[in-house]
Amino acid sequence: MFRISDESYERVTEILEDIGYACETSDYYEDWEDVARSSFCTMDDLDADCYEMTCAAVAEKIVDLYAEGDTNYAKGIHSAFQGYLTERRDYLEFNGYYDKPDELPEDADEDDIDLYNEKMERYEAYEGIINAVDKWIEKVGKIGKENN
Repeated sequence: MFRISDESYERVTEILEDIGYACETSDYYEDWEDVARSSFCTMDDLDADCYEMTCAAVAEKIVDLYAEGDTNYAKGIHSAFQGYLTERRDYLEFNGYYDKPDELPEDADEDDIDLYNEKMERYEAYEGIINAVDKWIEKVGKIGKENN
């Protein structure tokens, strides 16, 4: 397990505050979880490491909410986060796919090398995010099974 940064915990606090402003969380969770989903979109611009830590912090919060007996709120946050992750994966698969660049030819000049490095950076960033999203869809799904 890795250490979750303070910034990740702060992000989760901000997300939950945003959900509180946008939704009446005392209502039955199925009435507000779809609206709450958009609050997680602040995670879209994170790099893979920050994304992983923030997902871990959200999952930790969901587990804590279940443990505290705040089941309706926990189910709403869980459902909203699961929905966000699924939508994020679908978006990345549809709009964000980057092919791995072909190998550089031996006679590549400096411009070719720079272009290759840029494409490789984009590809690796995409792979990092899509792998993180897939990993957390599975992990968050298990939280639901443990607490239902």
